[in-house]
Amino acid sequence: METQTKIMVVDDELGICKNVEKILTKNNYTVVHTQSAAKALEMMKNESFSLLISDIVMPEMNGLELLKHVANEVPNIKTVMMTGYASTNTAVKAIRLGALDYIPKPFTPDELRTTVSRALEGELTEMIITDKERESIEVMDIDIDFGSDAASNLVKPDTEIVLEEVAKIVEFHCSVGDMVCDVMEKLGTTCKTGVKKNYCPKIKALEKKKAKAAAAFNPKTMIGIDQPFDYDEVVAITGPEYVQHMNRDGFAFLPYEKLKNVSPKDQPFDYDEVAAVTGTEYAEHMNKDGFAFRSYEELKKDSPDKAQTDDEAVLKNILVVDDEVSVNNNIRKILGKNGFQVDQAVTKGEAIEKINQQSYKLVLLDLRMPGVSGLELLKTISETQPSARVIIITGYASIGTAIESARIGAVDYLPKPFTPDELRDVAERAYAIAA
Repeated sequence: METQTKIMVVDDELGICKNVEKILTKNNYTVVHTQSAAKALEMMKNESFSLLISDIVMPEMNGLELLKHVANEVPNIKTVMMTGYASTNTAVKAIRLGALDYIPKPFTPDELRTTVSRALEGELTEMIITDKERESIEVMDIDIDFGSDAASNLVKPDTEIVLEEVAKIVEFHCSVGDMVCDVMEKLGTTCKTGVKKNYCPKIKALEKKKAKAAAAFNPKTMIGIDQPFDYDEVVAITGPEYVQHMNRDGFAFLPYEKLKNVSPKDQPFDYDEVAAVTGTEYAEHMNKDGFAFRSYEELKKDSPDKAQTDDEAVLKNILVVDDEVSVNNNIRKILGKNGFQVDQAVTKGEAIEKINQQSYKLVLLDLRMPGVSGLELLKTISETQPSARVIIITGYASIGTAIESARIGAVDYLPKPFTPDELRDVAERAYAIAA
């Protein structure tokens, strides 16, 4: 007698468990389900299961935590994740933690059956990572909108508190400004301007302020990515007057002697601050107006203060591959402050050339570049430098590309636009697990 394949289904929603059971039993699978990840783990230790299908967002223990436990305690079981809160972040984490696939809800019966069949028949390959990498993956930061109706079964706030907040919102909500207003709360009615002119003076003032700011000179944009200092660093030393006189190339209109008079300090920069950023050659090549004869990029390369041993260079080296030069420059500037030496490539050919010539600990790779088909460049990097940690950066983020990128070996996936802190975080995490 043929033994039926046994599948464990874990989801805190009983209805989902029953639906999955109903779908899979039609294919002669034996399905056992539970609403507790901890209970599922204990059952899998005592019984033999071929496949685990688990939800991600669950109380007590979420699906990513369960994946970590499965890898350590029941490593022979295959796993597939399903979630109503699909994100590129959890998709990459799930694949790297050993899941064979990641299915966003809602899914059709055929989609579920196809995924289960591919997983059981060995068509999907599990990512193999080190224990160090597995432990480094954060599983407690699942980003969920717990205020939405869809997530109401996950969070049950105190009813009285919620009713009080709702009552307050209704009572002090101004229909003119379409918001809860402190003036409404104080007066008990809409302000006179709102009643007479039918517009919110607060919103009007904010719009004027934004328009004025947009039209005004913005010195922050004048200190470009390729300058050795950013706006805040310049202002901290010279005061805001200095940058108010800068032209588009980042140089001041006024002569240095005159600038000294408007600056709150005698010099726009002192020697140590310049040397710390540019190396001693920069200061040595400065003319009487405070500008260097040689370019900053050239001086950076030649500076003995920036010199590194071969081992240090490899440890600190990052390659950024993006056809947008501005993106490369931004990344170089941000990560350069964290001690990384950042190389750049703006074409497929340039990227392959650099990968063949030098070893990198980290590679930040854009997904869409001219002349690049799908994930071919990621595959090339993974084959040429398997020890390099690749972070995908893309303005075209999707669950599908996140899954496939993780399967090929990408350790993180950063959708554009991203903040400097987000970039630093992913780079530091990847660097921490680099061999």
